[in-house]
Amino acid sequence: MNKLIRSCRRYASLAAVLSCSAMLAAPVLAEEAPAAAAPEATQEQAAADQSIEVVRSGIPHDALFALDMKGPWGLAVGNFGLMLETKDAGAKWETLPAKTPLGLLGAKRAGDHQVVVGQQGLVLTRNGDGEWTEVKSGFDKRLLNVDMNEAGLAITVGEFGFVGRSKDFGATWEPVAINWSDFNDEGYEPHLYGVVVTAEGSVMVAGEFGLILRSDDGGGTWHAVNKGEESIFSMTLARDGSNSGFAVGQEGLILKTTDGGASWNRIKADTNANLLGVWSGNSEVVIVGIRQMLRSSDDGATFSTSSDVGIIRTWFQGIAAGVSETKAGEKGFLRQQNVFVAGYRGTIARVVK
Repeated sequence: MNKLIRSCRRYASLAAVLSCSAMLAAPVLAEEAPAAAAPEATQEQAAADQSIEVVRSGIPHDALFALDMKGPWGLAVGNFGLMLETKDAGAKWETLPAKTPLGLLGAKRAGDHQVVVGQQGLVLTRNGDGEWTEVKSGFDKRLLNVDMNEAGLAITVGEFGFVGRSKDFGATWEPVAINWSDFNDEGYEPHLYGVVVTAEGSVMVAGEFGLILRSDDGGGTWHAVNKGEESIFSMTLARDGSNSGFAVGQEGLILKTTDGGASWNRIKADTNANLLGVWSGNSEVVIVGIRQMLRSSDDGATFSTSSDVGIIRTWFQGIAAGVSETKAGEKGFLRQQNVFVAGYRGTIARVVK
């Protein structure tokens, strides 16, 4: 068992996180003594525990790894080229024609420009409602995430310390060289899972060993702003002007920044789950992972956990917020922001509390 735990400390992809967690859980479940059957939860209790409302679900072998939303538009991507799109703030999701059999692991929209990345260096781009085009990136590494700002700067990160950069909304790409011996004595090339590109062109990448690197010149030079032991799987900066942000990862790791990512501090929450996705804004924080959802309404000062069976028996990884508009009166509109999560079985769900 200890050997298995050690082997799961490094992950080649977030999909491997799920496999490792299943292997770790299996022996524990096998050792548990049979328990007396518990009475079925009442409808009232189930309603009280409900944290999510499922909007769509696929077949057992489907999986969604990334989700991006902007206003009423949203895109979720996953295994075997699966792409789902919404244009009504998440009420309905349409399955798009598959452009590849490869797994899609990251998605981002800036303006009308959209970029999707995945296995074997795959990069797909689209403008508006046009056709998806496969870009000859020249990469062969598994690309695990991507972010992009409205000036066209896009950064993708992947396995074994890979970083790629585009300055034209993903039309052309170049590798970014990082001397990893500057950041660890052995020169290990850490798998990178998280990336943030700010409107001003600053870049942060995060991954194994609790590492967060920051570049204030668009990926030209780098310095470390965090190091640790547990892998970081997701990172976000709030878009509300607060300079607040969060990074989450292995064994319940939660980090917070209050200065736009210049420094990070660990905060406590009652969990040791692998945390795979995080969203924050206007002091609200939602974190998802394997059998876990955490919520905060005070910018991470305190967290509550979900007891919804739709959470504690499943996993979610992609997370984003969409905005719907409802007509109010003759000339007014009511805007409502909803957080959505995506993950197991191609499921997309709206966070309700």
